[in-house]
Order: sequence, then structure tokens, then C-alpha cells
Amino acid sequence: MMASIGKVAVGDVATGDNSADSTSTPAISIESTPTGKRVSIDDQLFAEYLTDTGRQPAVWPIHGPSGQAMTRSWPLGPQQPSEEVDHPHHESLWFSHGGVNGHDFWAVAKGEPKTHIVHKKFVRSEVLDNAATIETANDWNAGGETIITDTRRLTFGLLGDAADSPRYIDFQIKLNASEGPATFADTKEGSFGIRVSGPLTVDNKLGGKIRNSRGETDGKAWGRPAEWVDYGGPLTATSEADQPTGGVVIMCHPESFRPVPRWHVRTYGLFAANPFGGDKDFPKGEPAQGAVTLDEDETLTLNYRVVFYDGDVAADKIQKWFDAFANAEAN
Repeated sequence: MMASIGKVAVGDVATGDNSADSTSTPAISIESTPTGKRVSIDDQLFAEYLTDTGRQPAVWPIHGPSGQAMTRSWPLGPQQPSEEVDHPHHESLWFSHGGVNGHDFWAVAKGEPKTHIVHKKFVRSEVLDNAATIETANDWNAGGETIITDTRRLTFGLLGDAADSPRYIDFQIKLNASEGPATFADTKEGSFGIRVSGPLTVDNKLGGKIRNSRGETDGKAWGRPAEWVDYGGPLTATSEADQPTGGVVIMCHPESFRPVPRWHVRTYGLFAANPFGGDKDFPKGEPAQGAVTLDEDETLTLNYRVVFYDGDVAADKIQKWFDAFANAEAN
């Protein structure tokens, strides 16, 4: 499995094993809120799962090991220094796509029937082996009609035993053609997305940098295939020599559908793994991607890991993180 999950009751608060041999390990907990579920590490906020932003579920805020914001605040919160007010559909961490049976769930086009990924229920919420898991069921609605459904499982944890260890969110989504055949269009507008915090962006020229598993950097990484992509740099909007640094890595599991996806990663801060976009929008090349049609009741499964880290991390270290993730069984 990508992360250990299993027991512990669903409820307002779930915590990890508090036995004597785990007292030195940071405790991860889940708490229900009026807007979703909050995940904390040693009672300090890590991330909050929001059931509805008005358009879709999303995860915001997300804090790295030192407590710094890792994703853009706006439009879910107040605009922060160095943040751009653009692309209001970039909501911290989310999953959507720009063409599902002709409907735009990424950014609603003028004249398009209102699209909304609707949270239906929490399937479970639990902590096991000091990792917190939230599983939900959702309907993709357009013009009041359900187009497809999904179940998504998010697991929150630490890559090490210390409070300042890199943090991760494992994101699995099962897209189901529950209402009839479903086509996911060949478009760059998708799919598993993050909008990084303002200071991290390349365009702010504070030191932010994009790099991928194939050695491509910044704008050259856009639309290219890769096993993982890293967006790293400063975590605060200052030019001080001792400012905190860190970054965000998205990895695709080898058992995921199209495990070496194209990447809609932009120097202004958008960062998305897209297994559907092909030569229509992206640079021509291999692996060839493109539109996918599911038969009625057919399911497509995608598995990603996001790592949030502090400091400057070498590419070979990220590769070791990826290898550990890739060698774990997806389910």
C-alpha cells in the first residue's frame, strides 16, 4: 500500500498510537471542522481538507515542516505578499480536468453550464501507523446533472520520525464512469494541481526553480514527461541571505494510469500532473498521451505523492524519495 491505513473510528478527532514506545514520534491527528477535516502534527496545523470551495473540494492551507505556507492563499484566503491574483480556479491543491464529456471542470468557460465537483460524504477518516487518511465520495455535476463520480483517498504523514521531517500527502483518485461512457479530453488544462506559494515561483525572481526527473528546468519542463517534478526555492518574500527555503515535489506512482504524465508546470506557480494532455497542447513527443474514454461503470485510478520539505534538497535525494514511493504497493 502507499500508506498504512486500516483501523480507528471515524469521528471528530482521531489520533495515532500514544503508547510509550511512540512518545518521541510526532503525533498526527484529524479533527472535524465546519468546512471539512483538519490534519495536525503535534497539534500544529499541517493541512485542511475543504469539502467545498464553491467549485470543488481542495486542500488549503498546507504548511511545511517549519510552518511556512507551501501553497497560494488567494482565492481561498487573503492575498499574501508576492502572490498574484490570477487564475481563480487554482485552489491550493485540487483535482479537476478541462474536458469531461465536453464540460470544463478546470476553468468554466463563458456560456458553459455551471460545473461543480460536489462532496457527497466522508467514507472514512482515521489514523493508523501515525498517518492520517481521509476518504471521500464525490459527484462531478454539470448543469445540475452528474457526469461522473469519484472516490479519493488522501493520506497525510511524515517521511521521517522528527517533527521537521519532510511531510507528504498521498492522493489517490478513482474516476468512475457511473452515468455512462466518459471521455477525458486531450487538453493541457488538468489535472492533479497545486498552486505554489508566491515566493517559490520562478517569475518572482527570488530564487524559485523548477526541475524534473529528466533534468529539465524552469520553462523547459513545461509539457514534458517526467516521473517527478520539484518546485523549490524561498518560502518568504524577502531577499535576506538567511531566509527559509524549501519546496514541493509531486511524484506519480508506477502503478498509476499513465505513470509518466506530462506536466502543466508554469513559472508563475501552477504545478499539475496531467495524464490526458497530449500533442494538441503540449510539445510533441513520447510518451504519447491524449483523450481517454471509459465505458459505463469503468474506473480509472491515479496515484500521486506530494512531498513538502524545508531546506535545499539535491535531486538524488528526491530520487530516493521517489524510489521508496515507487517500490511501495499501490492499492
